Amino acid sequence: MKRAKWLLLIVLVVLAFSKLFLWDRSPVPAHDFSYYLDDPSAMRLVEIMSGRSNPERRELVKKALEAGGVSYREEAVLNPVFSGSNVVVELGQGRDVLVFSAHMDRVEEAPGANDNASCVAAGILAMKELSRINPPEGLSVRFLFSDGEEAGLHGARHHAETQNLSNIFGVASFELCGIGDAYGVWDVVGPALGSPIVKALLKAGDNLKIYNGKHGAVPRFGSDHLAFSKKGLAAVGVTVLPQKDEEKLRSYVDDPNNPKWLLNFIRPTIFQTYHTSGDGPQTVDPPALELTTRLMLETIRVVGEMVKENG
Repeated sequence: MKRAKWLLLIVLVVLAFSKLFLWDRSPVPAHDFSYYLDDPSAMRLVEIMSGRSNPERRELVKKALEAGGVSYREEAVLNPVFSGSNVVVELGQGRDVLVFSAHMDRVEEAPGANDNASCVAAGILAMKELSRINPPEGLSVRFLFSDGEEAGLHGARHHAETQNLSNIFGVASFELCGIGDAYGVWDVVGPALGSPIVKALLKAGDNLKIYNGKHGAVPRFGSDHLAFSKKGLAAVGVTVLPQKDEEKLRSYVDDPNNPKWLLNFIRPTIFQTYHTSGDGPQTVDPPALELTTRLMLETIRVVGEMVKENG
């Protein structure tokens, strides 16, 4: 019996790794920035960011913001083990500050389409629209396009350590925004429990009739919000997913070491290509990008109402 279990485990491992390596390597991006300018959509930005080096991805973010008429500042991120820079958009003049974040960088082995060009592209479209209509009175919106998240949250940590964090309404870090028709708010622990930012994110989805849910601690996976929650701020992650995967995803993040997950095709959809060469633009759904942009803008509107009510 023990021998049979070992054989089964070996088969599972072989299948898992064969699935991983059978993904076709994404080619070097064929399109330059003019391709995006011809039709400045979130999907086209995902396409031209995918597979490019992290410095190139950062430059594309800056060019896309410039093309959309959105002002930004660069924030150098330098420490003994990392050198890069954040791109920061600040809109509005209000006292209360809503912070959104999406990391620009990718891991070396993956083209980085869903992780995390999807959230970056959706965020740029949201900032373009917000710069046109302006944030609600009394509210400022800061979008941190962070660097070095995959190497240890370097950009977010630097920002949390060096910038003024007073009057922060809350922080939402967008991670994996390109696959699905629903979204989850996660790491709802500590200062985030019962917080206005969580209530606003969920209410925005309800207003838009987008299925949503929340989840507690996700210890195996993290994102930029962790740098802010450690400072005592209400900070959470936001991820888009297929609604049909909800229970499977909850099971996966709660018990990621279960041997069954070695079978790649059993995993939740968004984790089948996570940090693999399969994370190319062919996996990203334009409607998911649109959902993310709408969610960002509606959350801003809801937060504006909350700020106004609280005087």
